Amino acid sequence: MESVWYYVVNGTQVGPVSLAELKEAAAARKLAPADLVWQEGTPDWVAAHTVAGLFSSPPPAQRPLPPTAPQPTYSLSPSPPPPAAPLPLEPEPLPLDDEPPRPRKRPRRDDEPPPAGAGMPEWGTLIVAFLRRVFIPDPSQVKPEPSEEAALARSGVMDATSRKLAVWRRAVLFVSALPCAFAALFGLITVIAMDKEDKEIFSAFGMFLLYIQALALFSLPVAAVLGGLAYDRLAASARWVLIGGLVSFAVPLAVAFVPTDWLIEVKTTSTTTVKEVEATKSVFGMGMGIKFYLLLAPAVLSLLPAVSRACVRTKLFLPESLVPGWGLVTSAPLCVLLTLATFVLLYHIAGNLLLIAGLLLWVGAPLLYLSKFGLLTRPITSPADQAAVVRTSFAVFALIVFGMVLLVIYLFTAKFFGMTLVGFDEKTSVMRPWNLDLHRKWIEYVGRSLFLSVFFSDLVLRMALSIWREERAFAGTPQSSSFDRTMSGLSSAILPRGSAPTPAE
Repeated sequence: MESVWYYVVNGTQVGPVSLAELKEAAAARKLAPADLVWQEGTPDWVAAHTVAGLFSSPPPAQRPLPPTAPQPTYSLSPSPPPPAAPLPLEPEPLPLDDEPPRPRKRPRRDDEPPPAGAGMPEWGTLIVAFLRRVFIPDPSQVKPEPSEEAALARSGVMDATSRKLAVWRRAVLFVSALPCAFAALFGLITVIAMDKEDKEIFSAFGMFLLYIQALALFSLPVAAVLGGLAYDRLAASARWVLIGGLVSFAVPLAVAFVPTDWLIEVKTTSTTTVKEVEATKSVFGMGMGIKFYLLLAPAVLSLLPAVSRACVRTKLFLPESLVPGWGLVTSAPLCVLLTLATFVLLYHIAGNLLLIAGLLLWVGAPLLYLSKFGLLTRPITSPADQAAVVRTSFAVFALIVFGMVLLVIYLFTAKFFGMTLVGFDEKTSVMRPWNLDLHRKWIEYVGRSLFLSVFFSDLVLRMALSIWREERAFAGTPQSSSFDRTMSGLSSAILPRGSAPTPAE
């Protein structure tokens, strides 16, 4: 397999290139002996003049390095060794990734208005940047702040895409921590403030499980904060997100499957019959089933948009990868089918057009991605194609928002037994708009949806990296030629005529 090289000239990273292309750059004087080069698979960058055979003739005088800036050590390996000393933080740090250097800012004239955000403290600037990153249509366009670039450089994260992914994850995790923390805190308060009569029906073990279930909700905000703090160490941050996501799902689900007899303790007297005890358990079991359904509803419903959003975000970060696109076009219809039974139940219970239309738009909006099937399931190499994915993503978001608006209108207008579900009159409505329990549901939904976007994007990214690594390792083996012939035969037999690729020689 041909070796892969990278080199840095005037602070700009170039590559990957072959050894022949590296020699051409040296022959054309684009690469000086003092410039740094790195061969994939080696631990560190080295000076170009140390590579044997790179310079065929004595080169001109080498470009001197600035006397005050010590020569840093670069590394593009998956786990780069830490530098011997921290990189110096200059007022205008030299970019080490594949982005062009930032132009120097000219001094502001006295008659010019101050720029937006001038005078804002650093934390205020970060908050504005976080919100912009969460709602930006194309996350691959995010720009790290100078302090973030310095932290990423100290951790050895030199690739531009890796930096953008790191700061995007940081923003989404920190923003999701606030609604998740509110939902968890309010859920714990609800359990603590239960009436004495409500607590009496539960056994000691049942009350213990209720507290465990409430405390499990704190796994999301805690994992979001810890994952956001470790944004410059992507592997550690991904572990926190994985742990938080699994705990938030596994604990409530395990509690929901605990037998009702273990949760309750029916008080009996000398006149209580066995039928009355069984009837009490049945009624309580139905009530607990409804309660667990409402408790798990935000978690289940937040899965649907989170999976599609994670696939789209990963596709925009890695447009050449096929894994995010295939994950998107296969998960979207599956998510709709999983909620079809709920649609049928609500249709027969309510039969309201606003409710059905709102739910269909809310959950079914990701089906719009199927219109870009051919684009999402191939490598995207042009800005126009990437812009088409961004436009489709925005259209899906608009349909979801419109569906939510219809659901809000339904809550304020639909009537059951002469009463609206949500209203301002206590006598004619079930709940008032300021009911905290009502707001807890949508706030928890928003927080979970944002957190799970990072959760699933980490999984999709890990799959994409695994497939890329295995394909590269397999490409140079003798079995790869046999596999190519097999795939070429299957392609000509299964795919439509004219679409099969030319068999490999």
